[in-house]
Amino acid sequence: MLIDKVIEAIKVSFNHKLSVQEKRKGIYQLFLPIYHEDGDAIDLFLTEKDGKIFLCDFGLTLQRLSYSYDIDTENKEGILSRIITENGLTEEDGNICLETSEYSVFNDIMQVTHAYSKIGSMKYFKREVIESLFYEMLDEFVMNELLDYKPQKKVTPIPGREDIQADYQFSPNGHPVYLFAVKDSTKAMLATISCLEFQKAKISYRGWVVNEDFEKLSKRDRALITNSCDKQFTSLDEFKNTAQTFLQRERSL
Repeated sequence: MLIDKVIEAIKVSFNHKLSVQEKRKGIYQLFLPIYHEDGDAIDLFLTEKDGKIFLCDFGLTLQRLSYSYDIDTENKEGILSRIITENGLTEEDGNICLETSEYSVFNDIMQVTHAYSKIGSMKYFKREVIESLFYEMLDEFVMNELLDYKPQKKVTPIPGREDIQADYQFSPNGHPVYLFAVKDSTKAMLATISCLEFQKAKISYRGWVVNEDFEKLSKRDRALITNSCDKQFTSLDEFKNTAQTFLQRERSL
C-alpha cells in the first residue's frame, strides 16, 4: 500500500527513532521528537484520501491554541491564513494538511511541523499581532463601547476634499469630535494636515489623536500633532480607559 511505503520512508528518515500508531483505520499518528515552544509534542498524523497521502493534525493545533488565544478578529484570521498559505498547506474545518509522498516526506514533515509550531505560538507574536491589530482593536472598541456618541467612520468634513479625512467622528453635543488613529509618521502627518485644514475651513470641532505608541514617534512628529490637535491619547489603552470620560465632558459643554 502507498501509505505503508510512506511510513517506511519516515522510519528510515528518522533512523527509526519514532513511533507510529494506527489510531483509526487508515489514520496513523506519528510520534516524533519535534515539539512546540513550551515542550509539548506536536500532533501529526498520516492519512490517505483519494489516492493521495497527507500529513495533517485533525484540528489539534488550533484546538491547542484556543485554550489560551482566540482567533476572533479578521486580522488574526488573516495572520493564520498567511501562515497556512506561505507554507503550502490547506485547511478544512480546522484540519491543517500538507500532501506528501515517500520521496518528500522528511522535508514535508519539517515544513508542516514548523507551520504547526508557528501557529501554536501566535499568542507570543506580541509585536506583529499587536501592531497589525492596532486599527482593528480601536475600531472594535469604538463601535462597541462608544455607540452612545454616534460614531461615524471615515468622515470628510470639507466638501470636495476627499483627501482630508478623519478616522472617526463622534457627536456628543453640537460640535463634532474628530478622532485620528496614529501608528507611524505618515499617519501623524495626515492627522496634522487634516486638523490644520479643518481650522482653515473654520469648522467648529475638537481634534483628538489616539497613538499606538506616542514615544515611538519622532520628536518632530510628536510636536506636529501636539500643536495641531486638541487632545492626545498616548496609547490605545489610555484611550480605552479615558475616552468615555472625555466624551462625557464634551457632552456637558
